Amino acid sequence: MHGDFSNITFSPDRHYSTVFDLQGRVGLDANRNEQTAILLHQLRTAMTDLVGPFATPAARPGFQVKELTSGDFVIGAGHYYVDGILVDNPTDIAYTAQPHAFIDPRGADKLRGRRILIYLKVWERHVTEVEDPSLHEPALGLHHPDTASRAQVVWQVRAHPLAGSEEPERWIADQRTPGPAGLLQVVGNRQAGADDDPCTTVPDAAYTGENQLYRVEIRDGGTAGKGASFVWSRDNGSVIFPIRHVDEATVQLTTLGRDRHAMLEPGHWVEVVDDAVSTRRELGRPDPAAPLHQVTGIDLDTLTVTLATPPTPPPALDRHPYLRRWDHRPPDKSPDGAIPLTEDTGIPLEHGIEIRFFPATDSAHTYRNGDYWIFPARRTLANVIWPYPHGSPPHGVPYHYAPLALLTGNTVSPLRTTFAVPLTSDV
Repeated sequence: MHGDFSNITFSPDRHYSTVFDLQGRVGLDANRNEQTAILLHQLRTAMTDLVGPFATPAARPGFQVKELTSGDFVIGAGHYYVDGILVDNPTDIAYTAQPHAFIDPRGADKLRGRRILIYLKVWERHVTEVEDPSLHEPALGLHHPDTASRAQVVWQVRAHPLAGSEEPERWIADQRTPGPAGLLQVVGNRQAGADDDPCTTVPDAAYTGENQLYRVEIRDGGTAGKGASFVWSRDNGSVIFPIRHVDEATVQLTTLGRDRHAMLEPGHWVEVVDDAVSTRRELGRPDPAAPLHQVTGIDLDTLTVTLATPPTPPPALDRHPYLRRWDHRPPDKSPDGAIPLTEDTGIPLEHGIEIRFFPATDSAHTYRNGDYWIFPARRTLANVIWPYPHGSPPHGVPYHYAPLALLTGNTVSPLRTTFAVPLTSDV
């Protein structure tokens, strides 16, 4: 998630059951967030053990596919559990009117084909008060700093036309267990002539920057050297600027940043994001993402920035649009503002940090649009914290899938799994 966090520390491999606050100690967001992550992991693991990878209560089944019409159908109200995550549809709703899917019934989402698999796709989305203004406390002032963000369970009912003898169960299994992806290694390499402060850094260490949570994110999916690209941020991609108005390449913002560290400057590269972009990014598809835009001018009086290229199409103002700042500097010939991804070679970021992409095995692998890695860098250590000596696969985004129904012509064949309530009975 693109949150303004000091660190993300939860790992199920450590088998921690709780976090203890110690008296008189400094409180950290990472500790409180880890406590929540521990509880969610326990609850969702228990639910999966009880009902399986995906199931709905038999007495009150949810997400029924019904009332099939030309190009549309109704998604029934109710609950579905996917990998232990509660998915709630509060009321019957049309396939084309889903709240987080932005379905295009005439384009990629059109119900086409002789056999169509209807499935449920679930993940968690990071939401700030930019996406949901109701999270802001008005007593703090109109433009005062935010206090907290949220994780939102997002679900989409999607349609996949099955080819030939392709089976729904196999397709779902392939989505739930994607193929191999590339690994990332992060190291700190001392820059020649680096001016470290001996009072605050280890004399023979590498990192020369401040305390940051870096994020490396795949921008365009594909293979190394053949279209895959990446971007990076020293703030986990959390520096965003809400959009008030767009006129071609001129974008008026509600703020230019709360301080110098989080401000926009000419030369920065930004991504235009709104609700549709954040919920329709397809993990696993090698399709290129929309190009980034370089900031060429800033007017402090009117809070407007000029971009080198206009956003196409322009963002819809009713979908909470904003600019996300990235901190990389792409090569001069980059067609979309991202950095081409190469393997088995060191790629410098800044302040002595170097990353390296490489394959996990000799088998074919791709880098998936939206995959990311995060790692903290600390001034006192003069190094990054990277506990993966052999590299790490992407840290996210985890997507979850469950079958709902098979459409064959006008026939609906249910594919949902149910569980009885209660789960236990008297013997």
